[in-house]
Amino acid sequence: MKADRPERGFVSISGIFSLLLLVAGVFLALRLLPPYINNYQLQDAIQNLVLTATYSQVSEEELQKSVISKADGIGIVLLPRQVSVRKGSGTVVITARYSVPVDLLVRQVELHFEPTASNV
Repeated sequence: MKADRPERGFVSISGIFSLLLLVAGVFLALRLLPPYINNYQLQDAIQNLVLTATYSQVSEEELQKSVISKADGIGIVLLPRQVSVRKGSGTVVITARYSVPVDLLVRQVELHFEPTASNV
């Protein structure tokens, strides 16, 4: 049985445009998701440090080194000046500030993150 329309291998403009949009979306996801996932992992690590440091005799400097070490294990480079640790009587607040450059081929975007955890 023959089809009503002939097969020519023609691709419509809307099909090409849809394919380009799909490729662009996948590209953006592959470039932007890893920094956000790494930030989430660092946030979780900082929260765990705060919970364990609340009842232990760990100094602020040791906590700062722990945050930098955990960030390095995740793939985030932090300097000591980027990590703020405040420990008081029964309270701990840890904040890390950093940015990640992301190359999107057309332009470079700087993503700024500030994971913070406290037991207050």
